[in-house]
Amino acid sequence: MTQAALGAPATLVPPPALVVIGGGPSDVRPAAAAADPRLLKALPSAARVLELGAGSAALARAYKARIPDCRWTAVDTRSATAARPDAGPQAVDQWCDAAGLDGLPMGAFDLLVVTDVLPWLGDAGACLRRLATLAAPEARLLLSVDNHASLGTLERILEGDLTAEARLSPADGQPRLMSPASVYKQLMDAGWMPTLADHQADAPAPGSLLATVKAALAQAGASAGCPERVHGIDRMVIEAHRTFAAAPARPGPALFSVLVPTTQERQLRLNVEQSPGLAEVGARIVSYRGASSPAQAFEQGLAHADADWVLLCHQDVYFPAGFGEQLNALLHGIPADERARTLIGFVGLAAKRDGSGTEPAGFVIDRLHRADHPAADTALSIDELAIVLSRDSIHRIDPALGWHLWATDLCLASICNHQVFPRLVRLPLFHNSRTGWKLPAGFADAAHRLAAKWPAFGPIPTLCGTIDTAFLASHPKAVK
Repeated sequence: MTQAALGAPATLVPPPALVVIGGGPSDVRPAAAAADPRLLKALPSAARVLELGAGSAALARAYKARIPDCRWTAVDTRSATAARPDAGPQAVDQWCDAAGLDGLPMGAFDLLVVTDVLPWLGDAGACLRRLATLAAPEARLLLSVDNHASLGTLERILEGDLTAEARLSPADGQPRLMSPASVYKQLMDAGWMPTLADHQADAPAPGSLLATVKAALAQAGASAGCPERVHGIDRMVIEAHRTFAAAPARPGPALFSVLVPTTQERQLRLNVEQSPGLAEVGARIVSYRGASSPAQAFEQGLAHADADWVLLCHQDVYFPAGFGEQLNALLHGIPADERARTLIGFVGLAAKRDGSGTEPAGFVIDRLHRADHPAADTALSIDELAIVLSRDSIHRIDPALGWHLWATDLCLASICNHQVFPRLVRLPLFHNSRTGWKLPAGFADAAHRLAAKWPAFGPIPTLCGTIDTAFLASHPKAVK
């Protein structure tokens, strides 16, 4: 047809272009021709490497160019055998298929690499747990995987065309859709504590539906920063440790009940309610809906707790496998005469023993990153994502502080009024937050209340900054 027949202006001159689309049929997922540079850069030095991947020696070859003496074992997970023209003695030292995992020596590998195959594994959790048995005590796992919740994917949803792309629809089946949160939960449930090591940004083309996508995310409750920091990731490189492999554990029944002030049902259901670390000990979950503050939720929900201890937490906290038994072990070791005074947090700031200042303490996977610090029994500030106290606790949450800084207030009251330091412990938990990286207006109001409540304490340290005269001046109260 002519341009005129198509309704195009007569003066339109198409730009020169060359488009070549080609290829041949294949019944297997093609092996990568080159090593992922971000993954390669993130790999630490190791003597014994195990790669679970699609059958290419590209990564092994590139790694051995840097560390020639390492021994590289590759597990090919493809559904059909394929020639390995690039597999030579200077690249992969040992090949095996997925069934061959069972024949590999336990605890033999100090670096494990999972390249692109996680979405296609029939039982990814079982595979990750198996890899944990093959890992040496200080081993690290590096994983590369696409983010199927990227801006580009969301744009396609809004366009209404979900035709499978070649990279997401191999001949051996549809992949399991992955997002940062879903990958992190799978890793943590298998005993691997993750953090984002690197990523490739997803940059939609100019003129795309990017503005519409961001507006839709905001309408769904995602705060400023989430589109760029979570949905703006196209490909993730994740590093993980087996941090809690030797942690003490005590089977159920649970020594604690869980109390959740709830404002968003979906967050509750996807996180707290689906937490295997609560189910493993049969912990009761009490969801207080429509609470005006955590103080109200605690006071009104306490009557429905069925255990001596209460875990008060945000609705967006996920407790992975192992959490409940480890918390049980910790609580079992607290003498009965200390329970009422005990206040436990999971991440925050503690006073240094030498009196030289403060330091971060505790453990949490917060959104995309791992905060991994020693435990401490001199807590000055606790993040409100979760705390533990007894049902007959001497500690009471101040409703005047609303949703912010009330756990730090508990610390100050414990120290100044009861002469006892709270504790910051190390247990595996995931703060799957969708909040932004800017302090909300309510935080400033709470900071002013806290400073007025404890004027003799001096500057108040928190993970969000030290509350002092300069902080209060730069964060004025919200105008009423």
